[in-house]
Amino acid sequence: MSKQDPGDRYSPDPNYLERRVAAYLAHPSVRRDDDHRPATNADSDELRNATRQAVVLAMLAGIISGGLIGGSEVWIRQGLLGGMEDLAWREQLPYWTGFLVFTGIISAIEIAFLYWVALRGVVRVTRNVGLVMGKEGYPGLFARGMARGALEFPSPRVEFFGVDPYAYVSRWRLAARNIGYKMKVGVSSFLLRVFARRVAARLALRGMVPLIAGPLYAAWNAYIVWRIMREARVRALGPAAVDAVLHQALGEGEPPDDRLASAILQGTGEIVRRGCEAHPNYVYLLSRLCEELGYEDEIDVKWNAHCAALEEMKDTEQARVLAVLSVAAIVGSKTRRGQKSLLREAAKACGRQLQESKLKALRSGLVSGRAIGFQDTQLAYSSK
Repeated sequence: MSKQDPGDRYSPDPNYLERRVAAYLAHPSVRRDDDHRPATNADSDELRNATRQAVVLAMLAGIISGGLIGGSEVWIRQGLLGGMEDLAWREQLPYWTGFLVFTGIISAIEIAFLYWVALRGVVRVTRNVGLVMGKEGYPGLFARGMARGALEFPSPRVEFFGVDPYAYVSRWRLAARNIGYKMKVGVSSFLLRVFARRVAARLALRGMVPLIAGPLYAAWNAYIVWRIMREARVRALGPAAVDAVLHQALGEGEPPDDRLASAILQGTGEIVRRGCEAHPNYVYLLSRLCEELGYEDEIDVKWNAHCAALEEMKDTEQARVLAVLSVAAIVGSKTRRGQKSLLREAAKACGRQLQESKLKALRSGLVSGRAIGFQDTQLAYSSK
């Protein structure tokens, strides 16, 4: 396996905007120190405050833009054109043109503001967590990952370490997902404005458009920014959880033999494939695993052939495998059904049972800033 920069594995061809935002996040004035490992000193209250402030600003932007757009429509219709009831559509055309241009300008300003709010929130999260972003190695991966998260870019269509994270995703689903990401902030905000206006028209509530549009836009903005901030916390806090679990699972006790190392790599590779996205935390996890295990080949994932081998392992070895698989399942954007199914398979082979509620609590703890270690992962399993 080539010694390729993990940042290049994750995003080999970043566009201009991604490069600029990543460079900004990696700038010495934004970075807190020069360490090359993520810290684990997250302040849960500060993380909540950063998210809360970003959401409030997004809501205010929605209320203001909704009021301006809705209010301008009422003013032009009723104040300038006397209601427009008797005007033919050709006579109304200048109004519609002017209104749509005005709506587009306000929406563009609002969207730019939302991105600024999101980027500001991401900086607060990374500073609080102590995540270090530079130009080379893992810091480069962190910078690009956080930049794509702040910009709401979808995960890139790449393979890494021989693992295809989109092995189980059909082409039409990939296309739909990409369209959804592009619409989430920009197009969807504009369509929401048109929808709100049309609904108000059908309900004969044009005079109440400012009252309806403002809260509706505010709620949508809040949802978008909340999603961005939540993902930023996952991307910032995930590497610390990976380091803590791998340190105890691989760095303490006897070094893993070939059978144990293969089971860990195979299981993690399959978890990544079932995660259905090229998440930067997956790249980081596989990078660290290959580094710790001295593995230099591409991973040819054949999980079914290795799952049965868990039955023959010692309890301590089984615990090490389950710990790594568990942290792999919680550091992506979400814990998917296929990933939980794999954990159930692995637990069954180890004579244990997955406690999904405790796995969910483990994920919630990660997002809230709680340190996740080896022993925490073991709480997600019970003996049969």
